[in-house]
Amino acid sequence: MIELRRDWSEVIVTMQKEMERLIDEVANRKPPSVHFAPKAWQPAIDVFETDSEIVVLIELAGVSENEIEVTVQHNILTIRGIRKDIKRGIKRIYSQMEIAWGPFERNITLSANVNVDKIKAFYEAGILEVVLPKRNEEKSRRVNIRAS
Repeated sequence: MIELRRDWSEVIVTMQKEMERLIDEVANRKPPSVHFAPKAWQPAIDVFETDSEIVVLIELAGVSENEIEVTVQHNILTIRGIRKDIKRGIKRIYSQMEIAWGPFERNITLSANVNVDKIKAFYEAGILEVVLPKRNEEKSRRVNIRAS
């Protein structure tokens, strides 16, 4: 029995040394020389409400105004478009790559019904502002009953 315990403890010590060696090896590895941004690009947004409207701000730096499409359907605001690479056609060797190029789409579920005929959008300095007036709906209505 004593020999078995000694063998068992040796196995544990050997495993511990091997784990320490593996951790040291991983910790001492060099980071990759090129850092890449995530593949999927979704622009950052802020959404807030006032008493009369919902306002959505979308960060679209480098996107041309004519490359942006804004639609509202079934209380979902959709912003889609494309950010085109401004340095097309030149050979590049990246040391860091974080700016996403290409198509994007964001779908924002609206918290209230909006008047789609009065939606306004403004674009300045890479920020798209979409103002969605809330639809005035009566919460309750009295129904008159007529005798037949």
